[in-house]
Amino acid sequence: MTTTSPPDPGGPAVPLTFAATPGGRFPSTLTEDDSRVTAPAGGEPMWVIHRYEDLLSVKSSRAWRMANRCETPLTGAEIPGGDPPGHLLGMDGHTHRKLRQTIGHLFTRDAADALRPQMRETAARLLDQIALRGTGDLRSDFAEPATAATVCGALQIPAADWAPVIRPAGEAAFGVVPPGGGLADARAAWDRIWEYYRQVVAAKQASPDGGLAAQMFLAMNQAGYTIEEIVRAVATVSNGATALLPVLERVLLWLLVHPDDVAEVFLEERTWAQLVREAPPLVAGKDARIGPRRVPEGTLVLPSLASAVRDPRAGAWLAFGPGQHRCPGDELTLAALEECAEAFFRRFPFAYLTSTRLVWRDGPLPTPQEARFAVRRLLRRGTGRAYRRRCSAWPGTAGGRARPYVALLALNRSPRHGGPPGSGLAA
Repeated sequence: MTTTSPPDPGGPAVPLTFAATPGGRFPSTLTEDDSRVTAPAGGEPMWVIHRYEDLLSVKSSRAWRMANRCETPLTGAEIPGGDPPGHLLGMDGHTHRKLRQTIGHLFTRDAADALRPQMRETAARLLDQIALRGTGDLRSDFAEPATAATVCGALQIPAADWAPVIRPAGEAAFGVVPPGGGLADARAAWDRIWEYYRQVVAAKQASPDGGLAAQMFLAMNQAGYTIEEIVRAVATVSNGATALLPVLERVLLWLLVHPDDVAEVFLEERTWAQLVREAPPLVAGKDARIGPRRVPEGTLVLPSLASAVRDPRAGAWLAFGPGQHRCPGDELTLAALEECAEAFFRRFPFAYLTSTRLVWRDGPLPTPQEARFAVRRLLRRGTGRAYRRRCSAWPGTAGGRARPYVALLALNRSPRHGGPPGSGLAA
């Protein structure tokens, strides 16, 4: 099932919070007034959590679990893996800690930073193609090929395997399992990705390389894990890495209609990590609390990061989770978000959506079926005036709209991306 955002006579209807209020409205940002929402595609209502302290208590407690774990339909990530365990999400306690300690050194910031040159090269190539056309689709022309290159490059697997193997497995892992034959289909999807990585691991065993799949094999083999355990761990990491696609698409979509946020990042007042504004819905277990308040078992909540990221104590954990179950691919995801989003808006600061209505896919991380955009050539003269018109006034600042202009100048003068001062950013 899909959902269509309602028409808005004042402009394009874009549910950028990915949540609907009871009245059917898609607010541009979730505020304290938005306390109860549903997903764009509908479903059970959820209480929205805004405060940093409340988010910390919810996301760090074992009494809260991902919502789809406890009801039918389940997500594909919850399909049992049998013996040995099928994925990291199915582990806990000593077994989970041992595996994370064995492979943790492969998921550091340094490891992610080593892939940044490849990310920049991929982004530049894709943006060159978009510049020639002057228009594109956010997913098919940029977010997906950028994700495919990042994931396949990190694992050192053929890029040609992305569309027929890697992406479908990730979609099955993160998708909602429908009633009827959905459970069997999801299990079959896991069986296919395990079989694929049996072949990959065998090849890496015979000829190791510097990729993540080979390095996981070496680390786990030295720690005494069986080949089948290694295969399933690598497959789980592969499926998790595909989540970069909807995350990147959602962040870019938000920024296309919120140029103020782009300016704040270029002025180094915010980070790209702070633009990951949402986390999947959670459901309360026994003795669950929001801050000091106990809530009934089964309560659904939606963590909203729009306010919490402003807290000085906030960090990337808000999106990726604290503690032992923190997403192991967080550094890779953040590096890809930074490189891709920065490259996109440095090249096309005047990009804008041309899709006036978005039809949404189902799933824990829904994205539009199509989100088309166009780019304008950035002229050397008058760029500041045009960019400032797109940005809102900055309260308490003399000159009101001066800071976005300063951000554009800083962007233009960056020796890393923009060339010499005054070189312009022509598409």
